[in-house]
Amino acid sequence: MKISSTYLFDSSLKNIQSTQSDVSRSREKIASGKALTRASDDTSKLRNIETLQSNLKKIDSFDSNLFYLKDRLKLEESVLGSASDILIRLKELALQAANDTLMATDRDIIAAEAKNLRDELLSIANTRDVEGNYVFGGSRTEILPFKKDDVTGAVEYQGDNRQTRIQISGTREMAKNRDGQSIFEGASRTTRTYQLAGFDGEGDYNFQIGERLIQLKVGAGTAEEVATEFNTQLKRNGVSGTASVRHKETISPGTITAYNGAVTVSDGTNSVALDFSAGDPGNIDTLISNIRSAPGYGDLLFTVDKAANGVDIEYNWKGAGSGYELETVTVGTLAGYTGLSIGDGTNSITPTVPGSGFASVDALVTAIQSATNYASLDFTVSKASNGTDIEYLWKKPGIQTGTATYTAAGIANEAIASSTLGPEKARVSYTASVSSGSAPGITASGGSDVYAVTLTGEDSLATDGVKITPEISATTPLTVRLQEDEKDNIDYFSVLQDFVNALSSNDRGQIGRAVSEITGVQEQLSVTMGDVGSSLNNVDRQSGINSDVRLQIDQLLASERDLDYAKAVTQFNQEIVRLEATQASFARIAQLSLFQYLS
Repeated sequence: MKISSTYLFDSSLKNIQSTQSDVSRSREKIASGKALTRASDDTSKLRNIETLQSNLKKIDSFDSNLFYLKDRLKLEESVLGSASDILIRLKELALQAANDTLMATDRDIIAAEAKNLRDELLSIANTRDVEGNYVFGGSRTEILPFKKDDVTGAVEYQGDNRQTRIQISGTREMAKNRDGQSIFEGASRTTRTYQLAGFDGEGDYNFQIGERLIQLKVGAGTAEEVATEFNTQLKRNGVSGTASVRHKETISPGTITAYNGAVTVSDGTNSVALDFSAGDPGNIDTLISNIRSAPGYGDLLFTVDKAANGVDIEYNWKGAGSGYELETVTVGTLAGYTGLSIGDGTNSITPTVPGSGFASVDALVTAIQSATNYASLDFTVSKASNGTDIEYLWKKPGIQTGTATYTAAGIANEAIASSTLGPEKARVSYTASVSSGSAPGITASGGSDVYAVTLTGEDSLATDGVKITPEISATTPLTVRLQEDEKDNIDYFSVLQDFVNALSSNDRGQIGRAVSEITGVQEQLSVTMGDVGSSLNNVDRQSGINSDVRLQIDQLLASERDLDYAKAVTQFNQEIVRLEATQASFARIAQLSLFQYLS
């Protein structure tokens, strides 16, 4: 085996260079304090470090979101706290205004303060954050959430109900906004309508509303005057409600078990149709239930109920003055007609008149109904029940503003007799198809007046009267029957506006209602504030969790990235010793020469 001097020299030089490189890397690590100074040092460790650093960036993003949420929630907590204080003050004003001893001028003063507080609440509802975004507009942060109409004073919500969410941890999100409707939530207003029965001429009567005993004297006046006395007593007792005269029609439905076809119920314009061709309803309860569940029942101007005798049906009109106005026309000598014009004050028609006039009322009615634009009239034309006159039945209920006309050329004895408005003038009907040979027995009464009381608010439960009162020993208790029971959602600012209006009109009943409604919206706001506080606690807890996770990641990152100085210094010293030994060995080898061994 041959070993050249060049080989020995090169081998020693490589050892020196390798050792010097190791020493240089160790010196660099010790100087930087990092376990890795370049990517090639340890790719597996480098991948772990990059993953941990990525997780730290996510924590930074989560913390940024938490800081935003905390600022936002603190702002909400502050402004909602102010709103709650204002509502508490409004409640105090409502309780003060409900005092019987206050005069109208006192309530006017309270109304001025209540109006200012309402406007302040509107300003709070339109709060902006530091970036100029509206806080309570849902996702529509650039649009004024609550806009007030300068003319009507009504407040309209222009935001939306969308809720955006941001991530606060790897597995958790929180809402970053709230909509104004859920925060400034209105009140549920109960409206109940009762029918009062038991009137028997002049005398003293009573019934109860909540714990109040309503007493009234009925004189010899009209039904409308009795209703006025009702309203006076309701106001005097601080009840939010109105009394009215309504109408009731009694229908004898005949032999219900003989029904074998169509049944129709009509108020003159709206109607309900049922079909019993597959079998009769069996009894009056099933019949009424089917009528109430039929399409279009809600459009009728009356409710269909079972009469007290358990046999008949009642049409109970929903409102005072809900009947149709009827005009009775005396047509005069039909044979003398040479022309005809009919109008409702806006539209008019000119039916065709035969050369010899009309032969009968039926021929006249047919010509009118066949005239061009007849459908545009605001009333229908039909033959009157007396067989000699015709009637204009207006299509819309209530008192009409239009003036009906009937002008016949060639004669001078036609005339219009304007009838007084009343449900008894309405064209109500009840028809039923019955099996062959059965007597239908279906009749409708001329109707009668009934008294109704409509109450709103929490204190709207009416009950029968009592026989003896503290003030009147001989008094007749009225029987109370619930006719309608509805609940409406009244928006936040309408509740406040209704309170201001009640103060301005000195209406104790509506002021009393406002007490319960303002209490309700204040309690709802307290629930919302509790939710905001809970969200703030969640933010603080999540911030703590994120801090703990950050600490764990930092520890793992330190274990992967930071240098173990004790181990590094020991390794460095070993490499120095190895370098010195390699250099000494190289020096001796470099002095050797084969020529020294040649003789």
